[in-house]
Amino acid sequence: MIKKLALSLLMFFFLNQTLFAKEKPTLIFYCGITMVKPIKEMAKIIEEKYNCEIKISQGGSKDLYDSLKFSKKGDLYLPGSDSYRLNNLKDGYLLDGVYIGYNQAAIFVAKNNPKNIKNLDDFLNTQNSSVLCDPNSGSIGRMTKKIFLKYKDEEFLNKAYDNAVEIGTDSRNLNKALIDKRADISINWRATAFWPENYQSIDIIQIDEKYAPKKKLVLNLLSFSQNKQIARAFMDFAKSEEGREIMKKYGFL
Repeated sequence: MIKKLALSLLMFFFLNQTLFAKEKPTLIFYCGITMVKPIKEMAKIIEEKYNCEIKISQGGSKDLYDSLKFSKKGDLYLPGSDSYRLNNLKDGYLLDGVYIGYNQAAIFVAKNNPKNIKNLDDFLNTQNSSVLCDPNSGSIGRMTKKIFLKYKDEEFLNKAYDNAVEIGTDSRNLNKALIDKRADISINWRATAFWPENYQSIDIIQIDEKYAPKKKLVLNLLSFSQNKQIARAFMDFAKSEEGREIMKKYGFL
């Protein structure tokens, strides 16, 4: 009798736990790779406060938008540039947006700049092995294209990409190519140069702001979110002083 009672209590506890787990809200957060580190830190805080789970889908900004547009599932979207919001508002999937900081592109070189790289003209130097991001994939690829066009013209853009030894899909690919010494030079989001896994291997060269303007980072609420209350709480936290301090810690300004 005691054994049966104990078994019944155990089953009751297990069923309650299972039902609780099923009821636990799960948010899907589409996040550009460059911003993953601060967003993961914020996600842990929100998960504890609201007893929820936040799944982060990371990748190139355009790929992520195409994914959410196709699936029509998810709660939040943070691309590497506000242009992804401005250009896609017409689709109706992006609702409220909050500004949480900005990023800026820079020239990335190996630590101590052994090739003595100075400016954008060095992307045409055949003695330099360059890696560039696909303009049709990540936000840094789109920004790289804009930088080259502003700096010179389409001919310069085409020559720079033709001279590249590798075309990456996002900021992580670009940094790995430099760290692995497959490339000497790249253009990437400056914040990533200060990450623990990168700063010992990479230096940056600033690009004039008239060619590489500061890009706003805007966190977007998705129209098909099933957890809008928690999603908005995440947005409020991200734009708060505490949220911005987390962004600053990872090199975002």
